[in-house]
Amino acid sequence: MIDGKIVARANLQTEQTQTQKDSRFLGENVNEGWSQCHQASQVERTMALDCVVSNVPPGPKGANRFPKSERLSRQKDIEACLREGKRYRHPLMTLYVRWREGSGRRIAFSVGRKVAKKATQRNKIKRWLREAYRTKRWAMKEGVDLFIIAQPECAATNFQAVDRALTDLLIRAKVLHLPSGSE
Repeated sequence: MIDGKIVARANLQTEQTQTQKDSRFLGENVNEGWSQCHQASQVERTMALDCVVSNVPPGPKGANRFPKSERLSRQKDIEACLREGKRYRHPLMTLYVRWREGSGRRIAFSVGRKVAKKATQRNKIKRWLREAYRTKRWAMKEGVDLFIIAQPECAATNFQAVDRALTDLLIRAKVLHLPSGSE
């Protein structure tokens, strides 16, 4: 019995020395270092996003929803937007803008297989486009149909670049109501 305790104690001591050796390579507290690194990247992302959309202030609470009534879903309306709309190009996407009678705005997104072969990547790009639109929709003019086609370069970028590109296209198309100081 005594020999078993001695062997168990020796195993425990070797595990502790191994853990100490590992901690020298990874730093004193591995989890603490990871959380500090994660927090720093979150701050950097927030600062980058503030710089990107500095000219479009956030809307009032509840104004940023993306209701189904704003989706351009009928094939006939999408074809009319492509045929009659004005085209604006950016390396990441192409925007078609068609002004129409009535109120409201409608939008559709297209991300084809040439952009990304995997459906998960295409869906991520669509989510980025929807989010970029959703945060700006309150500042847009009424009576417009928008159709956005993603380009292959969109797959190799991030959300901030997609957001910046959409903002640029909407400003060039004169769809956004900009604050009086930025026009």
